[in-house]
Amino acid sequence: MVYLKELDAKDWPDFKEIVSEAFYREDVQEQGFLKLIGDEGFIGAFKEDMLIGYLRLMTHKDYGHLGQIAVTKFERGKGYGNKLMENALGYFKVKGMTRVGLYVETKNQISISLYEKYGFEKQFESCHYWIEEEFYKQIEETSEKVEKSELKILTSTDYNTIVEVFPEINREELEAHLNNIQNPGLTGGESIPLGLFVNNKLQIYGRLNPEFPGCRPFLITDPKYVDDFISGTVKFMKKNYIRLTFDRNSKLANFFQERGYKLWHHMFFMEKEEIK
Repeated sequence: MVYLKELDAKDWPDFKEIVSEAFYREDVQEQGFLKLIGDEGFIGAFKEDMLIGYLRLMTHKDYGHLGQIAVTKFERGKGYGNKLMENALGYFKVKGMTRVGLYVETKNQISISLYEKYGFEKQFESCHYWIEEEFYKQIEETSEKVEKSELKILTSTDYNTIVEVFPEINREELEAHLNNIQNPGLTGGESIPLGLFVNNKLQIYGRLNPEFPGCRPFLITDPKYVDDFISGTVKFMKKNYIRLTFDRNSKLANFFQERGYKLWHHMFFMEKEEIK
């Protein structure tokens, strides 16, 4: 019999193994795991007291986000993914969420089919690029700063400016980020809302996690400002590379591709409305 409950510190070894199987590119840290202990949206699935899967659920006002769902490879194909999905949707319903979103790899047809079964629909594509050390250092050392550009830490007073420049942004998440309502991450560290201004006009918004390190979301008006933003993040960074995640921007994707940056994840954003 499988039962669900909040995860505990002793579950770390089994949890790490499941993450390595399901999300082999993720650099999950024990520190980040331990910070999530006690979070009611961090739920484990157990079979005979053995952790076999988990959920990572987040809420922002009336928007719910299914951060991760995974089952150990030894227990797949037995319906446990369905059990976790039903629990997730039940959780979001109780919390009063009217919409639920998630990201999934475009090649992961098994998961896509599971989400479609529960009413999720593809909305748009998302790209996650890895700017490796050699490129990162090159940008840091050789980029020429755009005249009158400045990288600033943003606050709730910048909300309207960000929405005006980037109306497609997830507003529930943005408000939480700017008000420092943090959902701890599995990679550890806190996120910093940053804005690149040129001639006092916002050109880039990125929520930077220096420990990860990287930005999600990463929103930009023009690729010509990328180097200024990246070189400005150096003072915050813990590592000599950066990962940038953005939605619906083929121009930026082509720009990164031409530069030789590595496409780490190519995803669909899927969403479900009317949580029942």
